[in-house]
Amino acid sequence: VPSHPPLHEAHLGQGIIEKRVSMAPRANERTSLLKGPSSSSATVERQSSFAPARAVLSCTAALVMTLVAAALLVAASLQAADLSAWLATPSPGWSSAPPPPLDKPSGGPHRPRRAAGSEPSPTAATASTHETTLPPPPPWWNRPRKWRKEVMVAKEMGGARAALHGGQGETLPRHGLVRGRRQGRRNASQAGRLRVRGAPSERLRLRVARAKTVAEARGGRREARDAARAKSAAASASPRDRPAARSAAADRFLESVHVVPQGGALAVECSGGTWVRQVSFASYGAPVRQPNGSLAADPACHLDETKRVVEEACLGQSHCCLPIADANFPRDPCRGRVKSFAAVLVGCDLHLPPSRYKTHCALSGQPMLPQEDVEFLAALQLPPAPEPVPPAVAIMVDTTYRPELQSFVVQSVRRATGWPVQIFTGPTAKPQLATLFAAEISSGALSLTDLGDDYMEDWVRLSSMMLIPTFWEAVRGKKALVFQPDSVMCGNATRSIDHFVQYDYVGPPMSGPWWMTSDHPSQWSVGCGGFSLRDRALSIRMSNTPACITPAAGKFEDQQLGTMWKRIEARCADAGITVRRPSRFEAVEFGVEYDLHMDVLPGEAPQGYPPLPSGCTANFYTGPKYQPHTTKRKWQPTPLPSPQQCPERSFVPMACHKCWFWNQRTWRFMKRHCPEVTTLRQLRRKYEVGTEFTGFPKRPKPTPRRGAIPPDQRYLPHDMLQGRCHGRCEAQPPPTGFERTVRGDYLRKG
Repeated sequence: VPSHPPLHEAHLGQGIIEKRVSMAPRANERTSLLKGPSSSSATVERQSSFAPARAVLSCTAALVMTLVAAALLVAASLQAADLSAWLATPSPGWSSAPPPPLDKPSGGPHRPRRAAGSEPSPTAATASTHETTLPPPPPWWNRPRKWRKEVMVAKEMGGARAALHGGQGETLPRHGLVRGRRQGRRNASQAGRLRVRGAPSERLRLRVARAKTVAEARGGRREARDAARAKSAAASASPRDRPAARSAAADRFLESVHVVPQGGALAVECSGGTWVRQVSFASYGAPVRQPNGSLAADPACHLDETKRVVEEACLGQSHCCLPIADANFPRDPCRGRVKSFAAVLVGCDLHLPPSRYKTHCALSGQPMLPQEDVEFLAALQLPPAPEPVPPAVAIMVDTTYRPELQSFVVQSVRRATGWPVQIFTGPTAKPQLATLFAAEISSGALSLTDLGDDYMEDWVRLSSMMLIPTFWEAVRGKKALVFQPDSVMCGNATRSIDHFVQYDYVGPPMSGPWWMTSDHPSQWSVGCGGFSLRDRALSIRMSNTPACITPAAGKFEDQQLGTMWKRIEARCADAGITVRRPSRFEAVEFGVEYDLHMDVLPGEAPQGYPPLPSGCTANFYTGPKYQPHTTKRKWQPTPLPSPQQCPERSFVPMACHKCWFWNQRTWRFMKRHCPEVTTLRQLRRKYEVGTEFTGFPKRPKPTPRRGAIPPDQRYLPHDMLQGRCHGRCEAQPPPTGFERTVRGDYLRKG
């Protein structure tokens, strides 16, 4: 190879042609010496006749060689530019921090390569500061045969080293990477021998994620390797195919937290072919949530066998249903305390939307619900409210036909509020009520909703239905005033309904010294659900959150919302739900059932009272002061109020809910200032309102179920509907032959 630059192709071609033409006379001269003058002249003449043709052929060959050389130069430049651009592309996940030493690998964040067309990562601006630098291509006379392969391997080695150092980039040495086969192979060995097989185009499409995965595997970090594979698969898959692209390694990092109160049920539905691979935490008793959001067991109230019970029900399953009751656990961890359940499941990609499987699971195995109620509530399907939902509605659940009583109560609510009325009734009474309220139905002031069953006169069934989202989705108003045939609204009320729509739940104060079920220091609660104002959207949300409230969870729904509110309020707050409620002194102006005036405890500052640092005593309670057959006082608020007489406020409640039953002083006041209560009590006696709660009809006894409950064929979980069930995948047929309610004859009264 000459040391000087090569001649231009055109000059080189012209030089050859001129040399051949100049040598022709010499050959002729040599011939003329042998043959004489005559032959020499003929030869020269014949040679000169071929000169133009030879010149044309030589020019054509030179032109072809020039075009071929130009094409080769263009191809070489394009290939060099493409390779330089590829080498200059930084591997994803490299940060601007200096890399740690190579002999100290550490796990770090693993970011898959960004898909084409997507937005760059926030660290894209700093990634170029530590990208892998490679020497320029060697000259063509010193280029090894496998130069392209070694460059690819060196590039992948840079990504592998970056993965080994926690996603930080590393500047490779400038010399000694690609010079010669041996050095290139040595570099490839350091990178884990990431040989790229196939055509050059296939090599160029190799993802750096593969180098990271292998490098992390060599570093002994199994979790980091699995995370890299999972993230790489999720990045390469489309949103529709991501559940199918998820691997077992990705499922190992899926965690779901479940908090269920005693009386509820753990209902798990997995999607995407996942299942429960591990139970990392489980506690039945009084689990606590740490400030950092994690769960911990309370040593004073914790069952060690909880994890084993949950594993028997859910481990290796893509769905499971476990009632949270004492019957499903070996022993009671803390007797006399209201307990709850918490668990952390690993590997299951939860199907979060509400489903009929979850509803059936929440109802099954409850200690207060017989199988008849479970069947009715699980199969309950109601038409949803029309959109847009009206601002307010008054609702009543009554499957009987008592025309005078129902007409009187509905008209009193219509006069006091002006709201439309929605009656949830049964198939037998619906035609009769349609005739009774034909005028209101035609004007749009009243509507009827068929429950599909004629029996709804039991507290347990009614309360459980009002804790199911299906019921609240059918309510035709954003604010719902719940009333019953034993409630009436007063025309002379001090406040109107407009004052209370600011709250999410309002009910007449309940319990107090009459029966101790409230967890409030005053032992009063807000309040009774028989006449209450509720927020429809919040009721749906609470019904869909087992951590907040569940149907038939040991208490009726108004007792959960009222008498147990202090505990449920904290539980719902952990689930992100806050309920606005008034004080008991403001709620008694909404409605009264027990005492019209209540004691003021020290520290309370009710509106309408002067400052009372030590509290005061209302002296309005008329019930027994001591518990039966003991000398223990029936009412023990904390702290005790001062014996000073409370000033008596002057107001008339907006409504009366059975206000004749408990306090005689309250009843005498309401008869003078709310004459509607007298008419209601007379109609009550006529139709025997209340007998359905005092022995009629005859109800079957609940039969709680033990252990995990298999799915019903009518309410399959999400994984079985997808055809991706794992574990126990057999559904049971609907139950038959269970005991049913014996109806009484009170429904035919009147």
